[in-house]
Amino acid sequence: MKLTDKRFWIFEAFAILSTALTVGLMELFYKLRLDSDVLPICIIILITYLIGHAVAWKSNRSCAWLKLGLTTYLFSAVALAVIFAIIFVIDWLAPTEVSDDVSADEHVGFSALDLTLVIILIWGIISFIPTMVTAFVASLCFRAKTTVATGMKLRSISLESIGVDGIAYTKSEALRIAEEYYNSNIPILGGDVYLFNNGNIKPTYDNWYCNRNNSETSYEYVARSYQVACDYIKKYPDNANIFFSIVKGHIDK
Repeated sequence: MKLTDKRFWIFEAFAILSTALTVGLMELFYKLRLDSDVLPICIIILITYLIGHAVAWKSNRSCAWLKLGLTTYLFSAVALAVIFAIIFVIDWLAPTEVSDDVSADEHVGFSALDLTLVIILIWGIISFIPTMVTAFVASLCFRAKTTVATGMKLRSISLESIGVDGIAYTKSEALRIAEEYYNSNIPILGGDVYLFNNGNIKPTYDNWYCNRNNSETSYEYVARSYQVACDYIKKYPDNANIFFSIVKGHIDK
């Protein structure tokens, strides 16, 4: 995950939607009153979702909504439990003094254990649907952008979302790139094949490589590596969803 990835920040913004849906359902089913006493709870829920969204995005290499939603729900639940545990410890270490006009049997303090457990339980029940809805909407948003790009005859894709620093190309574009390397006297060390479908990038684990022989001149190696790359790319079954990454080398002068 890189901070320059716009999709990450878009998904983080969807935490607001998750919070709004969750608080709305809590109001609907549990008659939660959105006053000043509930505002801290809303802020905690928002922070919980922000953390859950960030960790879920980092742990996922695709935009599959079901997996994204389940991991967001799981990490958000963990974040909520940790936040309330911290609040409870702070409250325990610095207990609120009971004023003289309050009964000794009455508990004072926002983060009482019973209230904490009730809130976590309610959130655990209510938040599942908003989390999955948000993941589904976010996935549709990302796929819509991909569909537009694909409709414009996408010629290359970034492999950043699967943790690879590189670009993969369609068959025709890969052949053109290979020819540019050949004309620039740059050898092609090899390449990998990827499947790009519904906004998701997956490696096919097909690849080729071309090592330099000890008896080869630099020109012979460049020419042979170019021919090996072209033969592999041309012979690969035609598929509009198949993309090729090319690993270039260099010639020591």
